Amino acid sequence: MLTIAGKIFLLLLIGITVVAFSRRAKFLIALLKLGKAEDRSDQVGKRLKFALGQVLPQRCVLKHVAKGDFAGIGHMLLFYGFSLFVISYGFHIAEGFYEKLSPALFGRTFNNLFFLLLDIAGTIVITSIVWAAIRRYVIRPPRLKLSMEAGIILIVVFSLMVLNFLMEGFRLLSEETPFTAWAFVGMALANLFLKMGLQDKAFVLSQFFWWAHMTVILGFGIYILYSKHLHILASHFNLFFHSTSPKGSLQQITDMEEAESFGISKITEFSWKHLLDLYACTECGRCTDNCPASNSGKRLKPEEVIQNLKKHLFASANHLLAEKAGEKQEETEGQAMIGEVVTEEEIWDCTNCMACMEICPVAIEHVNKIDDMRRYLVLMESKFPSALQTAFRNMENNSNPWGIGAHTRADWAKDLGIKTLTEDPNVEYLFYVGCAGSFDDRGKKVSVAFANILKTAGVSFGILGSEEGCCGDSAMRGGNEYLYQIIAQANIETMNGYGVKKIITTCPHGYNIIKKDYPQFGGKYEVYHHTEFIADLIDQDKIKLKKPLEGLFTYHDSCFLGRYNDIYDQPRKILQAIPGMKLTEMERNHARSFCCGAGGARMWMEEDVGERINDMRTDQAIATKADTIAVGCPFCLTMLTDGIKDRKREETMTSLDIAEIVWKAMDM
Repeated sequence: MLTIAGKIFLLLLIGITVVAFSRRAKFLIALLKLGKAEDRSDQVGKRLKFALGQVLPQRCVLKHVAKGDFAGIGHMLLFYGFSLFVISYGFHIAEGFYEKLSPALFGRTFNNLFFLLLDIAGTIVITSIVWAAIRRYVIRPPRLKLSMEAGIILIVVFSLMVLNFLMEGFRLLSEETPFTAWAFVGMALANLFLKMGLQDKAFVLSQFFWWAHMTVILGFGIYILYSKHLHILASHFNLFFHSTSPKGSLQQITDMEEAESFGISKITEFSWKHLLDLYACTECGRCTDNCPASNSGKRLKPEEVIQNLKKHLFASANHLLAEKAGEKQEETEGQAMIGEVVTEEEIWDCTNCMACMEICPVAIEHVNKIDDMRRYLVLMESKFPSALQTAFRNMENNSNPWGIGAHTRADWAKDLGIKTLTEDPNVEYLFYVGCAGSFDDRGKKVSVAFANILKTAGVSFGILGSEEGCCGDSAMRGGNEYLYQIIAQANIETMNGYGVKKIITTCPHGYNIIKKDYPQFGGKYEVYHHTEFIADLIDQDKIKLKKPLEGLFTYHDSCFLGRYNDIYDQPRKILQAIPGMKLTEMERNHARSFCCGAGGARMWMEEDVGERINDMRTDQAIATKADTIAVGCPFCLTMLTDGIKDRKREETMTSLDIAEIVWKAMDM
């Protein structure tokens, strides 16, 4: 227990900490309030369950361990070990004011167990810190950037552990009746100090290290909010306020006719949650490490986008806060958010594959930010790649990116006897064919194969024919929200006019947008991807896979089917049901699958920097020695077919849609 002077001094230190912490916290919250309003208060129970489910068992970092990234184990050990020490600091402070508030209040058994655990935790934390230092400064992975702040944190945490053990050792040596008998590190140090003849100085030294320990931990509490380790606190809130909207959906612009501006070009036009994302970034680099654009030598580095936006926010903070308070400010040019903080090249490099968001341990929403900046460039500045301009014009004039006459949309089906909803609106399912399935030569073959499967299974279905329009995915993800809304509303009006309830698609992009984005305009349907539907037909024994297929197959997970909609098992289940099927996996599969390069409207743009993403994915398929790449997406089919040509593998490798493979196996 401290003297009166000691108690006063400790209160002073605590007071300084509380004031400094509160002032910084108030400043950070004020910055968040500069962002636009966004309601993230829904489904509190679900949010809490998600946040606790990520933090307590450390799922947020351990999910990478299975893929060979063992840093998560070290992070987990640090988290649990340091969390126990946070509890101990409460005891230490309380004991400084009143001895009975120390752990002794709970009895000797508690003391023994508690300080045994604390010594184990301290040993684990020190080991983890040493490993972290070696990993960061000796065998550093490319995704980790050297920074002084990271070094300071490692030194501070290491110092806290050492100070704790020194304090514990001298305290045990100074007490006639030691407060615990199970603190093995403290006891070992006490014996060492005894041999060194420090028994007479033990009490003074225990007090010295107690004060040193308290000073460092209180200073650390302040430093967190001023450093990159702000994420230690912000990430927990970010996980709680994660999006509960359907994964991968984009928030529509609701006031297209009245809004004075569209998209985002200024930091304060982001919502407060998107600004909180900037605080929460751990700078782990996993988003960049998994980004296909970054991996292929493009300019986009998702981590840099987030960090540069964060720096821009802090650099503009005083000016923005004063402006909000109504104080007159001198006109300052500053950096333009689009063009300088985040370059246009970075914005257009994104494939919307969502690998960054899938891998992020703290639920940062990278793609939404990029697409909002695209909206500004397209709708306000009319600045976008010329190839995309052609696609937009074609979608506007003929409701497909190729610009082929809309009246030919159903030509692929003219010999199949498939009825349109005009001819028979009383079918159970609408087969939404999509642009690729209607106009692209390879896509039309997929449509024919799938329609034949449906007919053979006796499924009641029809198509819209020339009444069908583009789904609008490339318009929306290319930033042309105005065009997208026209397209979507026209489709919804047509579908609702026929009383459509159930829809099947062969394109994950159409599947995703109709399922998740159309409901924002009143288009609510049961939507199935053809791999889901075929898997059900096989389960119900409505189709027979009779013909064995030779060769080795590998399956490519489409981003919009896998990461966006968690459809991983059904395509593989279908392939495994085929007699004689030999299936192998690429190194990057399931949630870690590598993008084909066509998403986010990149299908219609040129790759003029670095390596082609589709060629990189093709190389990964070639490495499996497979003869056939199975896919479930027309964009992926096109990109991988091109990749096979680029790699001059046409004689030994092919790419086929799941529907084509199944129709072959049905041998009809």
